[in-house]
Amino acid sequence: MKKTYTINLSGKIFHIDDDALDKLQTYINTLKTHYSREEDDNEIMEDIENRIGELFTEYLKGQYREVVTIDDVEQVIATMGAPNDIIDEDEEPQKPATPKQTKKLYRDPDNRVFGGVAGGMAAYWGISPLLLRVCFIIMTFYYGIFFIVYIILWIAVPKAKTSKQKLEMKGEDINVSNIERSIKEEYQEVKHGKGAKYANRVGEGFSDAMLIVGKVLAIIVGIGLFCGGIFFLFCLLSALFLPHWFPWGESYMGITYALSPASLILGKIGILFLFGIPIIMIIFTAIKLLFSFKSNNKAIAFSALGLWLASLTLLIIVAISEGTTWTPRTNTYEETIQPGKCETLTIQVDKRHIVPKDFYRNRGVLQLHEGNLFSPYFAIRPSHGNTASIVIRYSTHENNPQKENITFDYKYTNDTLRFDNYAQLNSKWRAQNVDITVYLPEGTKIRFTPEAVNHLSKRRHAAYPLYSELNDHKSLFIMQDGEIRPLL
Repeated sequence: MKKTYTINLSGKIFHIDDDALDKLQTYINTLKTHYSREEDDNEIMEDIENRIGELFTEYLKGQYREVVTIDDVEQVIATMGAPNDIIDEDEEPQKPATPKQTKKLYRDPDNRVFGGVAGGMAAYWGISPLLLRVCFIIMTFYYGIFFIVYIILWIAVPKAKTSKQKLEMKGEDINVSNIERSIKEEYQEVKHGKGAKYANRVGEGFSDAMLIVGKVLAIIVGIGLFCGGIFFLFCLLSALFLPHWFPWGESYMGITYALSPASLILGKIGILFLFGIPIIMIIFTAIKLLFSFKSNNKAIAFSALGLWLASLTLLIIVAISEGTTWTPRTNTYEETIQPGKCETLTIQVDKRHIVPKDFYRNRGVLQLHEGNLFSPYFAIRPSHGNTASIVIRYSTHENNPQKENITFDYKYTNDTLRFDNYAQLNSKWRAQNVDITVYLPEGTKIRFTPEAVNHLSKRRHAAYPLYSELNDHKSLFIMQDGEIRPLL
């Protein structure tokens, strides 16, 4: 069992054994006595104590301990250098082999023209900073792109402020001798280099100005991203839940007819997350640019990515389950009526399905409580013979088409063709159509009842120019010279 003490090294608290404390105090007091004759003794000792604290932290973390032992102190002395080796400048000290210090990229404040980017990169690569500056100037003339790169490096690369950082920048060992030499060089440069001091002040002023410009640009970009994200989020929610506000509302409604209720809900959820997550991440990035708060970015990013992939998977499943019932091939089947010779054919439309007056009728599919309805398409063509014929053609993109999937009644009696005003879908919408084509021989007349005129005068219900003539309240037509012409 040993006594332990609590000490403070450069603002860091350590617990240390009593024998380790005695040896550490002897080491630090010896260095203080040696450097007390120097003008910059306080700065040297501050950096030395800061480095000792960093080494203690590394040892304790690496071995999961809480107390500094005498072995740790001896290892610090071996790394930093023994007092005799430091004080005796006439002898070559025999230092134990230590791992080579890894270089780190910093901006060099002691060798700079503007921000110290070239000086720091030159120290990192071990080349002349003049060579880098010449390259920077030459590459800046190429559309000024490298000037932007320089500004980004100026903002992103940290500045070497302490002696430790300056030694890391050059890849030198962080020991007492190197710390002493670094501080002395900096002190002499500040003391005698007035021109360099003035240049540094100019550079610092320019650097501060660029940082202010960068912050202003970050605020502008943040406001733009925030406003854009809110706008697109509003558009996404409106497109999913208020589609009638947009020009694609009719196409959207066509999609809803094609999906089952479960697939429609799952599809909306998938689309909401697939497009909503990137939009929310843009808004989150904008808020971080504006307010600079800390957050667990990795957890947020991985959670967002997981939800996005899940929504993509959900949409793929919905698309596969619904797509298997479709076919790109148009399946058709038709029925033909041969009315024989007749002078006047009458067309009657039965109001089997009542559509509210305020309902938007000029739509492909009408969604009513009784089901989904669509209007048959009526057309008149010249006959190739001397007899009339009526063709009822059904077409669909169902993978397994069945006639029972469409309810549409028609009847021909006494030179009169009667049919329902709307056909009813008994299954999912798969681009089903019902086409009624009347083939009339030359000189045959065709008459439309008032109900037929009212229904077929809409563009979606009849071919041109028939619906245009019906709009002019014409009801009696004749096939003449291969064309249908109005009589009354």
